[in-house]
Order: sequence, then C-alpha cells, then structure tokens
Amino acid sequence: MIADGERAVALAGIMGGEETELSDDTSDILLEAANFEPVGIMRTSERLALRTEGSNRWEKGVDPYIAGQAAIYATELLVALTEARYAGELDVQGDLQKPPVTRLRPERTDAVAGLEIPLVEQRRILGRLGFEVEERDGGVRVPTWRARDVTREIDVVEEVIRVHGLEKVPFTLPLRREMFGRLTEEQRLRRLIEDVLAGAGLSEAYTTSLVVEGPVRIVNPMYAAQSALRGTLLDGLVEVAERNVHAGNERIRLFEIARVYLPEEKLRVGGILEGGFPAAKGVLETLYEALRVPMRVERTQESFLHPGKAARTDAGWAGELHPARLEGSWGVFELDLATLLAGVEPVPTYEDVITFPPIREDIALVVAEDVPAGSLVEAAREAAGAELREARVFDVYRGEQVGEGKKSVALALVFQSPERTLSDEEAAELRGLIVALLAERFGAELRA
Repeated sequence: MIADGERAVALAGIMGGEETELSDDTSDILLEAANFEPVGIMRTSERLALRTEGSNRWEKGVDPYIAGQAAIYATELLVALTEARYAGELDVQGDLQKPPVTRLRPERTDAVAGLEIPLVEQRRILGRLGFEVEERDGGVRVPTWRARDVTREIDVVEEVIRVHGLEKVPFTLPLRREMFGRLTEEQRLRRLIEDVLAGAGLSEAYTTSLVVEGPVRIVNPMYAAQSALRGTLLDGLVEVAERNVHAGNERIRLFEIARVYLPEEKLRVGGILEGGFPAAKGVLETLYEALRVPMRVERTQESFLHPGKAARTDAGWAGELHPARLEGSWGVFELDLATLLAGVEPVPTYEDVITFPPIREDIALVVAEDVPAGSLVEAAREAAGAELREARVFDVYRGEQVGEGKKSVALALVFQSPERTLSDEEAAELRGLIVALLAERFGAELRA
C-alpha cells in the first residue's frame, strides 16, 4: 500500500487511488517512478482478484535500474508537451542488486551448438545485446534488464546461438558415452498394470483434473466448470465414455492412471467398460492375478453404483454404473495404487509343481441372501488349510427349492498335497471341516 500522511493513495504496482486521479483542475503533479518486488505484487493481485496491466508487468520482474531513467524521460515529456514547470526531485533507494557476472568459454559455445562460431563473432553478438565481455578472462557482465534470466554460462551460450542463427545448428543427436539408470519398483509395477489393462482390451484415456465440484477448491479459477480439483477418476471416465457413445463407437473399454486430491494427492487407476459388473470384475481379477495379490471382495453400497451390483476391495471399489449416470450396462472400478501395490511381493516366491494328483469335489450350500459368496470361499480356505489348493464359486441359485430370502452357492474345491496322494477319506475329512465351519459361521446347510 502506498499512502501519504493521512490516507491510502494506491495499491503499489497494481491500481491507483480515486482521490489521486487527474482532472481538469489538476495543477500540481507528483510523479513517482518506483520499483516493486514481483512476488509480493503477484500475491496481492491474486488475493484481491485484481489483475491490471501494472500487476501483469511487475510480477514478471522489472529492471530496478530503469526507475531513474523512466522518471527523467517522463518529466521531459511533461515539460515539452504540456509546458509544465519542473520544480524539483527526490531520489530514495536502497542497495540495488549488482548485475550478475558469469563467464564465456568459446569452445563451450561451439560444443553446445555443434558448429564453430568465431570468438570475435561471439563477442560482437553479446555486445549488441548489452553484455560486457572481459577479453582477458572471459568474464561476462550481464545487463541489468537481463539479470533474472541470464545467470549461468549456458544462458550466455544460448544468447549467442540464438542470435547467430538457430537454423545453422546441425540436426545431430548428442554422443552417448554411457548408459545407466533403471525403473524404480513403483514405475515397473505401474507399467505392468498398464500392460495388463491394455491386454484386457482397455485403451488408456487422459481426462482433466479440473472439475466443477471437488474436495479441493481453486481460489481464482479460469472457468466456473474448472473450479475444483477432482476427488475421483469416475466423472472424467464417464464423460469420455458418453462422448464415445454419441460418436457411434462400440466396445468402449477405457482406463486411466492419474492423481486425485482428497485433499492429499493419491495416485489411482480407474476404468469403465461395457458389459456391466461381470466385465469390471473380470478385469480386476486379471489385474490382481498378474500382480500376484489375493483379491478379497465384499458387498458395498455407493450412490453412483447400481444397487446390489457393487463390491469393495481393500484398494478400492468395483461395480455396475448406476443407470442414471449413463444409459446402458457399464462396469466401473477405481483402485488406490499405493494400497494395491503394497501387497505385491518384491520377489515372487517359487512353488514347485505338485506331481501328486488332485481330488476335485463340488458342494452346494444354502445360506442367507446377505452372505457374500467371497466370505464362503475365504472361510473354506481357513478351514481346510494349505491342502485346499483351489476354491471358487461356480454357481448361485435362487428359487423355490432353497426358500425365500436364501440362495444356494456352489463351490468347486480342489484338494492336493505336495507330499503324497490324498485318499478319499482325507478329502472327505477336509470337506467336513469346511462344511462345519461354514455352518457355524454363516448357518450354511449342505444341499443333498
């Protein structure tokens, strides 16, 4: 703020005051040529949402040494054009920053440009641009109006090459003398996820992180439709899928790996594809299997998902998109990458191939409608231990034979030991342990 002894006069470098405007009655003028620090001007302009030509110039940085020259020139114009009378001046200044000094090695310029530029030509170019070059040691004094962007030798080299002619620089690649570096574990796993999803038929999409509503609001947005940072990838993917539908595209399958803001940044992977919940579940099963991470699913409810067709994993959610969001049957999912990758083994553990034959059995259990099928599989593994090599749901039946409010879940079981061939009696005992635990925990009844 600029003020006199009694009141505010102007916002420094941004806007003058109403009481200090010129009018037809103005007879005395106090002309000020000042210099303002750019960062403070920018912050004040943003905080007050006041953008002016003055703020736009000052926040980019102005040469502090030209304030005196500007005052003299403006005074000369006023005297010459308006017949004003010069009354006096006052100069108040602190210690101005001295112009930076760097160096110039002609051979360095030639090496960067890939061509020979005579030393005389290099010095001539810099002299035209206001640089002072010491012939003895190659020191270069930067002009004050370039003090912010020319601070290193490479900056001086750039000025020489730019003026000499960029079109003269040959189109050659730099010589590669050595190779080093590799992907981090996170980068490697992220690429694996991209490859798996692309292999599953999904195409990668890129959507904007600026949305209408989100957990993090933008103080001074450019547009009302981009006034917040997104908290989910779903909205952008739905918008892209809808655009593809309107364009007449078929078999739409999209995924995106990007950041969301809650308000802390989270890296997530999301997807949308035609085919409803089974399609999304199939993609997630493929992804979890590729990462060698066990996939545990439980029922959930989300306002944006179809009722009864929504599931949650430890890393996120999957389900069928609510019809109100987009017409048709769409499978969607969104997972937090940090949580997902936390379960990945750095070095996969090798298990020898079991040569002893397996015993395969199927059982059908009647349980209450609200019992998740995934919970039955987990309990079966808990009951039988390591000798239950596989357990999966292959059928779910609802009807008069099981009664209202209940369902029949059929499990395919594979028993196998790495040490010996299991007998039918041993398999029957393991099956009995499974049935007993499911009956105790979920009230499951074995169907005939």
